[in-house]
Amino acid sequence: MDVILLKFAQRTLSLFCFHFLILGIPSWFLFPPQATPTDSDAVLVMAGASDGRHKLGATLVTDGFSENSVVSNASGIRDKVGFAHCRGGARPENAKETWCLKADPVTTTGEALAIGRLAEAKGWTSVTAVTNRPHTRRVRTNLEQCTDLEVQVVSVEEIDTTRAPVYVVREVAGYIKFWLNDPC
Repeated sequence: MDVILLKFAQRTLSLFCFHFLILGIPSWFLFPPQATPTDSDAVLVMAGASDGRHKLGATLVTDGFSENSVVSNASGIRDKVGFAHCRGGARPENAKETWCLKADPVTTTGEALAIGRLAEAKGWTSVTAVTNRPHTRRVRTNLEQCTDLEVQVVSVEEIDTTRAPVYVVREVAGYIKFWLNDPC
């Protein structure tokens, strides 16, 4: 009887672990807690797809949550949407200052280090980062670990569900790389 109970417990644990890996980890990335925007010294739009993050970042500045707009734009003019929001006609009209941020390295950690340097030079103590939903947790981790800033992360609501597996793999790999390399 004990052998049967032990095998049942092993199968149950295996099934639980399998479901956790298949459902739990993706859910953790795809459905992060959503921050309600509050005032900050700067709004930072993280580099990436033109998925609405640039428009959301500009809206936050226009709505008065910050007077400083920072767009991570390592590709320069080749990233037409990002460039338009930091140097072109899509800049928030009421922004006191707008920056095109060129991270080196061109990674989430590089962006965190670059905004940390800019914040230190400007005397900022807080930042609102804007990104896509799956990237929210890793952005928060990088900014909190690599800067002294008070951080809030706001994400665009929409997500391309067909790319969800790619997002999850990218975020898991990014976390592994971050924790193994201690890049800050």
